[in-house]
Amino acid sequence: MKNRDIFALLESFAPSRLAYNWDNAGLLVGNREAETERILLTLDITPSVVDYAVAKGFDLIISHHPLIINPLKRITNPMLLKLIENKVAVFTMHTNLDIIKDGVNKALADKFGLQKREFISCDTPVYHIALYAPPVEAQRIADAVHAAGGGIIGNYSHCLNSYTVDGQFKPLSGSNPVLGTAGELEEVREMKLEFFVDEPLLDRVKEAIHNSHPYETPAYSIYPLHQTSLNYGLGVIGEREEPCSLKELALAAKECLSAPFVKLWLAGKTADTMIRKIAVCGGSGSSLIEAVTGKADVFISADFTYHKILESTIPLIDAGHYYTEFPVLEVLRNLLHSLEVETEIIDIKKGDIEKLICR
Repeated sequence: MKNRDIFALLESFAPSRLAYNWDNAGLLVGNREAETERILLTLDITPSVVDYAVAKGFDLIISHHPLIINPLKRITNPMLLKLIENKVAVFTMHTNLDIIKDGVNKALADKFGLQKREFISCDTPVYHIALYAPPVEAQRIADAVHAAGGGIIGNYSHCLNSYTVDGQFKPLSGSNPVLGTAGELEEVREMKLEFFVDEPLLDRVKEAIHNSHPYETPAYSIYPLHQTSLNYGLGVIGEREEPCSLKELALAAKECLSAPFVKLWLAGKTADTMIRKIAVCGGSGSSLIEAVTGKADVFISADFTYHKILESTIPLIDAGHYYTEFPVLEVLRNLLHSLEVETEIIDIKKGDIEKLICR
C-alpha cells in the first residue's frame, strides 16, 4: 500500500493541522509515494525502536511523540541516518491525537470505564459562516462544506440552517458572471446557508466553498463566536458506574495501565474516601489541575510537579507519562486494521525506559 493512502486515513482521524503551533506532526521522514507492508506503532522513537524496525523489515514507524521537534541545520543524528539509509518512513500524531474525541484521552478513559464524558478544557475557537448560493447548487455546496468538516457540533454532523433570500448584484467591467450581464443590475433568488466551523478546519472549508461554488466570486461572511468548540479539548471528565475508594482506584490504575507504580496524593482526604467522578489526561497534566478542581473527585494523569502536588486541593494519581498514553496505540492499530498492512505495537517500557530506573 502507498504511504499516501495510509497517511490519508490517519489524517482523516486526527488531522495534522489540529496540532499546536509548537508541535511537529505528520510525515517527518520518508516518501509519500513509497510502498509499505509493515507498520510499527510506538509512543517514542528511540535507538532500540529504530534498530528493531530495521532488523524486522518495517517500512513505516508511526509514533505519538515527534522524532524531530526543533528545526534541523544538519542531519547527523545516527537514528535519522539509519532511518533514511534503510528507507524507513516516520509519521507522527502528537497533540492532534491528544485533543480529538477518539484519541489519547478516550483510550485512557475507556480503561476506567468512564461514562458521561466531557473535555476538561476546550479552547478551540468556533466561527459562523453564512454563504449565498443558487438554489439548484445549494445542496452540492453544502455537501462540500460538510465533507471539509463544517457543520459539526459535538456528536452531530451535517448541521446547517438554510432559507430563501432575495439578492441583487451588478457585474462590473472585467467580470465573468454566471448570471447577469456586465453593467446591468441583476435580481436573484438565492439560498442562504449558515453553519459552524471549528478554527482548525476553517481554511479547508473556505477552500471547499471556492471549489464547489459556481459564482466567479462566492459571497460569504465569517464571524468569530464567543464560544469554544465541543469537538476538541484536553483531558476527559467522566463518572464510574460504581463508586470506589481512592486506594482502590490507585491500585486499579496501576493494574490496568501496567504501571510499575503509581503515586497517590490524598489532598487532605483519606485512602478510603469514596469517589465517582474522575478526570483523566494522558501525559503531562499539571497545567489542568486548577481546571478539574471542583469538577471531579480525583485527577489521573502524569508528570505532576512537586509544588503542584503540594498545592493541589484535589486528590491526584500520577500513573506515569508513558503508561497513561500507551493505550492509544491500540486505537491506532484498530484504525489501521482495514488496510492490507501488518501492524505491530512495540512496548519500550521494558527496554529504554527501564534503563533510567535505578535499582
